[in-house]
Amino acid sequence: MFVQNLQENVKYSYDYDHDVLYIYLGEPKVSYDDEVAPGLFIRFSEEDDVITGIVIMDYKKRDIDLIRKYIPININFHMINQQIH
Repeated sequence: MFVQNLQENVKYSYDYDHDVLYIYLGEPKVSYDDEVAPGLFIRFSEEDDVITGIVIMDYKKRDIDLIRKYIPININFHMINQQIH
């Protein structure tokens, strides 16, 4: 598993064995997942419904432009791809 900071409050990790990208926003909180597209989950804080993260299954097989249509925040996928490939 590879972990990297995107900016101070955004981190990500990539599971090479299962091709899953985890994006973490802010401090860890108890959260629930909402599947917004097959294999694409947005995590929300149980306390206040603030977005706490994103989980993208089969990440390397995905079209990044399509992923961007489903997530409400701007993520630098180009930089992530450079780090994990």
